[in-house]
Amino acid sequence: MSLRDQSFPNSAAVLREIGWSESFQAEFQPWAERGLLPGRVSRMDGPSGLVMMAAGVERAEPSRELLESGDLASTPAVGDWVAVQARPRHDTALIEGVLPRRSALIRRRSSRRAGEAAEAQVLAANVDIVFIVAPAPEPNLRRIEREISQIWESGADPVVVLTKRDLADDPEAAASSVAAIAPGVPIHVVNGRSGEGVEAIGAYAAGNRTLVLIGASGVGKSTLANQVLGEEILATGAVRETDGRGRHTTTARHLLPLPQGGALIDTPGLRAFALYDADEGVSRAFPDVEAMAGDCRFRDCGHENEPGCAVRQAVTEGQLGLARLEAYLALGREIAYEATKLDKEAEQARKQEQRRFGRVVRRSAKKHRAAKEGRRKT
Repeated sequence: MSLRDQSFPNSAAVLREIGWSESFQAEFQPWAERGLLPGRVSRMDGPSGLVMMAAGVERAEPSRELLESGDLASTPAVGDWVAVQARPRHDTALIEGVLPRRSALIRRRSSRRAGEAAEAQVLAANVDIVFIVAPAPEPNLRRIEREISQIWESGADPVVVLTKRDLADDPEAAASSVAAIAPGVPIHVVNGRSGEGVEAIGAYAAGNRTLVLIGASGVGKSTLANQVLGEEILATGAVRETDGRGRHTTTARHLLPLPQGGALIDTPGLRAFALYDADEGVSRAFPDVEAMAGDCRFRDCGHENEPGCAVRQAVTEGQLGLARLEAYLALGREIAYEATKLDKEAEQARKQEQRRFGRVVRRSAKKHRAAKEGRRKT
């Protein structure tokens, strides 16, 4: 089975197996009355993408209205349920609408255009479980904290998967270190190449749920995905014998149906994961710090040098690790900084629009004066 040439029986059961539900059906009714068909975006390739529909996979592109809206909620992303209009005389169908998302895993884009206020990228939509994939030999705890924060904010549930169990000196110790900074988050240690521990990962898809794999390049996401899918669908890179690191192979996000029902989204390796509007997510990712903060003398305590800071006291007494607190404060500063920057960018965009409008008005006035002067001369 290839990513582009998947085929499905002409049945609504196909959509149910990848997450379609009665609530989606009810929301889709206005589109159905217009003769449009439901589908789920499995891949986006620039201006067009692949959409899984009851009769098979169709290439489709967003309508002009969606493209011109510039609205993040209206821009089709992998995992979105969309309303599709067939166009027999065209090479592509037309995506006319995007159904409201149950969840959306979002990160701030690393590249920006001048004057652009929207600085976010939807990695996956309508997700139930997000697996944070990291190597058991060297899990990056600070990165895991960051990703857990954004996942809680997305509306999905986080699960940590430590891969390359066979290369770790002490995989149980690695799991314990992650558990210390991920309260309440399930943790699995697996060997993607042998399949050890992978069965538990696939079990999360029960009830036709959607799973997503995120992580840095070379951590074994594609190898893990192939194990869950039950066949070699995604390309995998060779692992270096010196350090057990793999090469980045996934180049685009794509959604694939699971044989037992449900769907899996594999993502390219992310060099960094910039938070996007994740205040609540950070609070949920750091329940230990938040609980201690409730005992601070001042309600707006910044947990720096304020007197009566219960959080700093907990660090002094060894109840809270200093690195844990510093990570919490760093994420809070990042969110505040990005919010301020967005406000500045929005103001800059508004001023640029005002200047453009002023130029249009001045040109129009100049033409009007020239026309009026011409009439006087005649």
